[in-house]
Amino acid sequence: MHRPFKTAHGASLVAVAMLTILFVSLRAQQPPAPAQQPAPAQQPATPPAAGQPTGRGAGAPAAPAAKPLVPVATNTIAAHPDQYYGQAVTITASIAQIFSKSSFTVDQQRVGDAPAPKMPTDVLVLVPNIQRPVDLKSYVTVMGELMKFDPAEVAKKAKDYKIDLPPETAAKYAGRPVLIATSVINDKFDDVAKRLPPPMTAEEEAFQKVMRAVGPAAAALRPAVDSSNAEVASKNAAILQKGFTDTEAFWKPKKAEPTLWAQNARKEVEAVQAAITAGKWDDAKAHAATVAQACGQCHGVYRERFDDGSFRIKK
Repeated sequence: MHRPFKTAHGASLVAVAMLTILFVSLRAQQPPAPAQQPAPAQQPATPPAAGQPTGRGAGAPAAPAAKPLVPVATNTIAAHPDQYYGQAVTITASIAQIFSKSSFTVDQQRVGDAPAPKMPTDVLVLVPNIQRPVDLKSYVTVMGELMKFDPAEVAKKAKDYKIDLPPETAAKYAGRPVLIATSVINDKFDDVAKRLPPPMTAEEEAFQKVMRAVGPAAAALRPAVDSSNAEVASKNAAILQKGFTDTEAFWKPKKAEPTLWAQNARKEVEAVQAAITAGKWDDAKAHAATVAQACGQCHGVYRERFDDGSFRIKK
C-alpha cells in the first residue's frame, strides 16, 4: 500500500539531486567573482530572544548612506516592524481599504481557506504627492520609507502634506507601521504619485522644438568660448540667435516680460558673434555668461517641469 508513496518520494529525491548537480556545474563554469568585503549580517526575521536589545541600531553595524529598496511582505512588516523602520521598502499587494485620496492600506490576500491571522497584517500607506486615484482591491507596488505612524513625525517627513485620514482611522493606526510612499505603480504600470504633463497644443509642440535646440546650444556655447574655439562657438551662437528670435515671436502676443528677456538674450548672442569675429574672446566670454542667465531666468518663472522630465508653459 505504501510502495507508490516511496516511489514518488524517491523520484523527488532524484530530481532534487539532479538540480543540485546542474547548479554546481553551472557555478563551476562561471569566472570567480572579485574579492569583496563581507556585508553586514542581515537581521533575522524572527523576533530577538528575551533580554536582547531590540530596534534599529541596537548593537548592529552602522547602515550605509545609500539605502536600497527592500522588498517585503505586509505580514512580515506587521510581525517585525522595528526591523524595517527608517528603511526604503517596496511592497506589492492589493489595496484593502481606501480612506481618502492620499491614504489607503495594502495587504497580501490569504490563499484558499487559510485561517485569518491573529494580528492585523495590513499596512497604512500615505502618498503626499498622489496625482490620480487608486482602485480598491487592485494590485499596486508601493515604494517609500517605512516609519511608525505618528502625525507629528509624518509632518516632519512630508512638510507640505496634510494628513487627510478620518480621526477614528488615525487613532486605529497610531503606533503601527505606515509607508510614506513616493511611488505607487498600479496594474496599468502608471505611477499615480508622479505628476505627468498635460497634452501639448500644436503651438506648444512647435515651441518645444525651439527649446530642444536652444538647450544644447546654450550648454555648448560657454565652453567653446572659454576655449576660444571659433568654429563651435559660432555654430552654436547661430543656433541660439534663431532660437531666441523664435522665442521672442512666441511670447510677444502673450507676455511682455519673457518677450523682453528673449530679445535681450538674442542681442547678447549677436554680441558674442561680433566678439568672435573680432577675436575679442574676453568680450565673448562676458556676453556668453549672460546668455545662460537669461535661459535660467525665463525657465524659473514661465516654464514648469514635470516628474517625467518634460516642461510645459506655466499656467
